[in-house]
Amino acid sequence: MRCWAKDSLLKVIKQVRDELAIQGHGSSQSHSSLLDWMCKIRLMAKLPIEGASIYLFEAGATTESEVDPLELLMASVPAGVICYMSAIVYHGLTTQHAGHHHIAKLVPTKPTQEIEQAEVLPSETPNLSPASGDRKSRGLGTQLFQFHQVSYYRTDKTIKLVPGVQTRSYGPRTNIRITTVEQTLLDSLYKPFHCGGPEVVFEAWQEAIQSDRIDEGRIVSYLHTMQYPATTRRLAVMLEQYGYSPRTELSKFFESALNAIDRNGPYARISLLPGVNYTTLNDEWLVHTP
Repeated sequence: MRCWAKDSLLKVIKQVRDELAIQGHGSSQSHSSLLDWMCKIRLMAKLPIEGASIYLFEAGATTESEVDPLELLMASVPAGVICYMSAIVYHGLTTQHAGHHHIAKLVPTKPTQEIEQAEVLPSETPNLSPASGDRKSRGLGTQLFQFHQVSYYRTDKTIKLVPGVQTRSYGPRTNIRITTVEQTLLDSLYKPFHCGGPEVVFEAWQEAIQSDRIDEGRIVSYLHTMQYPATTRRLAVMLEQYGYSPRTELSKFFESALNAIDRNGPYARISLLPGVNYTTLNDEWLVHTP
């Protein structure tokens, strides 16, 4: 990795020093003083990041060296998964620049009922118009830091809800963990404002469909694992909006989900995008659309 959080670096320095001490090569310098020395000889540099201590580990490193947002995310949460708007941009599903970046910390799965209600009820501020996009009024997670006037967030996600994770080589010395195209698209139906808002979400789905980048086998597998009926309903309607005809396996999955809807239940009618009050009702799926 090129980018390291200070805590991670100090742990590595301690490990190396402990091993050298066993071999009789001890040092009286503190871990922090050794870190400062490596900065002086430009083996690494502390990046000008507001709210976090992150270092670039590279020969000739300076505070002005170029670093990538995804490297910073992985440095902040090494076991995390890059997601939402960051993943949409990475997969080339939008022409927009990332207005904020996200990495997920995977946590144990919540009880089924708790997940189900959290999924169906709007998770952002209610009674907002479809055009509303005030990100500050919406909880985007825990802000990690700011870099070049862009905020970086960590959000907790239950493991069950993120089955689509892949590891990719990124640059000369960095591996990233990031949601797949299909997982990223499904996430946009649950947390649209984490993904840049309705405009970016619709652009992402249009791009994925037009470029034939959706693996239906993955989609069905993820939906089976996630067990999120409302996401399945939103997916069916979103695909319908773009005239997409699902093939056999996904079509059968949709048929089963349609028959399982409690049409008189408290969560029978939902919005295509949580937190956006659309007014047109899709009578088949009971999903409000633009």
